[in-house]
Amino acid sequence: MFERIKLNALEDYFVPCSGRNKKGVFFCRLTRYSEEIHKIICRYLEATRKKGVCIQRKIDNPDEKQLSYYEEIMGRDFQLNPNYFMVSLKKWLPRIQENQRQIIAESFYDILLEIARQGKTKDIQENVYIKFMCWLYYRFEPILHESGNGDLPKILFEGYLNNYELKMMTILSKIGCDILVLEYEGDENYLKVDPDSSYSQLLRMEGTSFPADYSVLELQKQLANKRTEAERKNFRTEKIINTNTWIKGEPLMDTLTLQSQRGDDPRFFYNLYAGIYGVEDCHSYYSDLLKWKMKAEAFGKKIVLIEEKIPPPSFEEIGAVKRKNYNSANVMMNDLVMQIRCENRKFQTYCQNAFLETFLEMPDISVQELLNAAVVQLCWINRYGNQLIGSPEEGSIFLFYGEAKGKNEECFFRILEKLPIDSLIINPEGSPQQQGIQSNLFFAKKYDNVVKREKFPVDLSCIQFGTVAYQAEQDLNNILYQDTGIYRSQQFKTAIPVSLQITYEEIAILWNQEAKYRPNFEVFDDKVMVPVIFSKVSGIPANIDTYWDTIGELLSEDVIVIQEFPYAKSGNNPFKDKAYTFLQNGRLKKDQIKNYSTYPFSFIREPMQDYMLNKLQEMIDSKIMKGTCTNGMENLITATVLNMDKTLLRLIQKYDFTKQIPKVILVHTKESSGSAEDSILLAYLNLIGFDIVMFVPTGYTTVERFYTRPIFVEHQVGEYKYDLEIPDFDGITKKRFGFASRLFRRGR
Repeated sequence: MFERIKLNALEDYFVPCSGRNKKGVFFCRLTRYSEEIHKIICRYLEATRKKGVCIQRKIDNPDEKQLSYYEEIMGRDFQLNPNYFMVSLKKWLPRIQENQRQIIAESFYDILLEIARQGKTKDIQENVYIKFMCWLYYRFEPILHESGNGDLPKILFEGYLNNYELKMMTILSKIGCDILVLEYEGDENYLKVDPDSSYSQLLRMEGTSFPADYSVLELQKQLANKRTEAERKNFRTEKIINTNTWIKGEPLMDTLTLQSQRGDDPRFFYNLYAGIYGVEDCHSYYSDLLKWKMKAEAFGKKIVLIEEKIPPPSFEEIGAVKRKNYNSANVMMNDLVMQIRCENRKFQTYCQNAFLETFLEMPDISVQELLNAAVVQLCWINRYGNQLIGSPEEGSIFLFYGEAKGKNEECFFRILEKLPIDSLIINPEGSPQQQGIQSNLFFAKKYDNVVKREKFPVDLSCIQFGTVAYQAEQDLNNILYQDTGIYRSQQFKTAIPVSLQITYEEIAILWNQEAKYRPNFEVFDDKVMVPVIFSKVSGIPANIDTYWDTIGELLSEDVIVIQEFPYAKSGNNPFKDKAYTFLQNGRLKKDQIKNYSTYPFSFIREPMQDYMLNKLQEMIDSKIMKGTCTNGMENLITATVLNMDKTLLRLIQKYDFTKQIPKVILVHTKESSGSAEDSILLAYLNLIGFDIVMFVPTGYTTVERFYTRPIFVEHQVGEYKYDLEIPDFDGITKKRFGFASRLFRRGR
């Protein structure tokens, strides 16, 4: 056990244990201030950073998580017994030495016995015991096993000690820790818990009261800055980075400028840090990009291209970063920076300097948050560093193509701007306000025009070059087919079909109208709202012959007629046993479907394939079919849609969302109901934009029994008729009066 010995001079705190008169420690209180005292405090604080603990104002009580963990490990079997304390300490603090464990156990016993003699309950004794155990584990464990040897661990306590804190400091003193207490407001509060100064020594020194704004936290910041400045001298770069002072305002062309042409001051490396948002020429944009890339490579420039986002560090990359338990951000940063590795030592120094500078600029955040961010940046620097090493004259370019956003990417760009490279962000469909770039040095070039961001063109196979005449034609198309009500063939790649709530009489009016002339047709940028008909006509409004004639008038080459159920192929559906493999948690694996050996939509134009698969997903998500995502109905939906016959697929292939709408007519005169597959097929065709009219003279339920809600309009138009035979529509003689005058007249 260590004894508290008298301190004669503050410098004695730094005498090793072996150099002291006897095996003793110092436990002192300081109430006065001077420049000399300040220097000693700074030296002592630095010692706590290396081997010790600094406590500001108080030792926090254990929180719920700490108490929960203690109870999980130790249980709640408390006993006021030295042997119990020995066993518990061995389990809770396995790294401390046997003699230290003995000292702590005996101290616990003395303290808790005194509390018991004061009449305090066993619960209070147990609470104090658990508090001490948590304090030892969470606040002092790193120094416990180092106490009593060599340079003794140092504890700096800022403020006045309460009763339990004093008892804890006394225990730590006994096992071999030096303690210094800074009492800014004098010694009065301390004397309330230790009137005779039995446990610590008041240092009576010349000086004044502590300054009002004096604090350990501020001292830590000042010392950290001094250490950082000293340590950064090890990372002095060959040249000073000079960003954007030389550019002419055209970032693509500026990157082609050689280093010797950017400036003539040998102290500087002239780099570029810029972004280009929007496009100057919509027609030649991608060909211009490819020309620039080929020219840059011809000049000898290395280009590191990243599209959309920087891939996050892999498990292997993160695992390669060696980390320790850090109690200081500066210690952590100066440890991590040494793990930056580049083949070129000069470039490595630039990376290390940029890494440190960037994190010095960060606002105050916790050490753990800083560590998480630093590990990501370290992984990215080590991943791309060697790729960015270029010749001093030609240099290299880090090109980010896409929308730069996210704190990690923004931080990485702040590192890149400090390197001897050009950093360029290109987003043809974005604006600088949408990016996460926070730098006064960043130059943004903005254009009014935007184009959809396609893959970055990397070679000639990716791009087509247009003639002047072709570009003029494209300009004319933009004038003719934008907000004019005139649409070119297949102008829109996707649609939003909406089923019209219409009267029975309106079916005739709308039936042969092109989509663009129907009510509620709208254009939304690159998609259109297509009004479609989905109706059921129950009963017969007139005599039988007229009824068949009127249905015959609806028929044309592009109308599918269903005359009996079941219509959708079921028994020989080759996708039934495969459909479940195309789904995961209700989501279509679209790429897997497209790569399937007998993918049935492969001959359909690519945009329509995507549209069809998106609508299939939409149908599953809507849960319009009973049992979807509960009884496996999503598998049947997928199999049925993939098994559509070629007649339907050909209609879909030529579907132009602004023109004639493909149609299905169902004539059902029997008692048999449609199958689940028939219900799926009609619901899907409605969803992709077909007109559908079901003629059911019996009024019987057909496909609707499989739906979770009504999706079509039903028109009751006359008496129900049964056992009707459907005639040969090709042989029906068409009357001169039209569909509207006969079918939609409610009787005579």
